[in-house]
Amino acid sequence: MRIMQLSKTLLHVSDVASLLGYSSHTVYNLIKTKQLTAYKDAGGKAWKIPVSAVEAYVKSRVAQLSRSV
Repeated sequence: MRIMQLSKTLLHVSDVASLLGYSSHTVYNLIKTKQLTAYKDAGGKAWKIPVSAVEAYVKSRVAQLSRSV
């Protein structure tokens, strides 16, 4: 597995969608269902997603998939 190094600490929905190969709609649903941690700054409109939250989500998905095999 190739690991990508990210220079940012916060990502936008479109960044996460691109990284995971998901649609933006899917990323919004992950945020809504609290599967992916994200926040908005005071008065902000755009979701901010910490890289650590994306890493945690990926690890949880890998664990889920390995249990189902």
